[in-house]
Amino acid sequence: MEDNKKRRLAEIAYMYYIDGMSQNEIAREYSISRSMVSTMLSEARAKGIVKIQIEDADLYCFDLQKKMEKIFGIKKVIIVPRLSKQESNLLYQLADGCIDYLNQVIEDNMTIAVSWGRTLYQIANRIRSKGKSNLTISPLVGGIGNEMNMYHSNVICDIMANNLGGNSLGLYAPVFVSNKEVKDVIFKDKSINKVIETSRNSDIAIVSIGNILSSVMREIGTLSEEDVSKLLELGAIGDVNTFFIDRDGRVVESHLSERTIALTIDELKKIPKIIAVAGGLEKTEAIHAALKGKLMDVLITDEEVAKGILKNYE
Repeated sequence: MEDNKKRRLAEIAYMYYIDGMSQNEIAREYSISRSMVSTMLSEARAKGIVKIQIEDADLYCFDLQKKMEKIFGIKKVIIVPRLSKQESNLLYQLADGCIDYLNQVIEDNMTIAVSWGRTLYQIANRIRSKGKSNLTISPLVGGIGNEMNMYHSNVICDIMANNLGGNSLGLYAPVFVSNKEVKDVIFKDKSINKVIETSRNSDIAIVSIGNILSSVMREIGTLSEEDVSKLLELGAIGDVNTFFIDRDGRVVESHLSERTIALTIDELKKIPKIIAVAGGLEKTEAIHAALKGKLMDVLITDEEVAKGILKNYE
């Protein structure tokens, strides 16, 4: 947590000294008082983060963040430095970056809708309550694999709710059903429809971005090799909340589209704040596509992905 605090001090110092933002503007950005901003700037100076210029081991990531925000017109980009080649360590960094941001924006009485996957599991597992009350955690998508799969959306909801002192909802349906008629019947079920409606009306959505070829869905057999081949032929390169997208971030209509138990992309876009958390070089193309498709308001990724994407704009 000390590293997160140091990062926050450096980011606020960067906004004040380099971006030229006023203390009032920074206070509004972080929903804190102006006096707190002043205190944090003083602390940044006392800790040696601010000298003639801002000194911090991962400061250069701020420059990457600003470039990506400007190029893609996205509200906020958070880029974590790649400190380890091990995937598990990167997942922890991405999760902690997301948690740090969530701690800034979560308020009482909010509903947080979550998708599924390795990164979201780490977010749920590592997040801790900051004293906010009456929080509801709701799934965005049906189940990937069986209920015992720790990357399952219902499991993630339950863990996150427990760690935040909130309530969780469960969506008791698979992500893919056999046909559209089955999907229509499922969506008419009162209990399932209530969960879907809660997610549609959530304040924050947290999703990941997947690469079809290295997807957990392919790994555990939710996507068959035939499914993968068909999706690739249609131009799909990744997915957001289990809806598949092409290189420009457009939804690819496939044999799975009408069989998917999840919020649609259009429904997802209506949620006030969409946070996408994804990293690793194999996801660079899919993350780039999601940015081009404007499928998130906040992106949390790693520096290697950011550099790979920005090479296209030099």
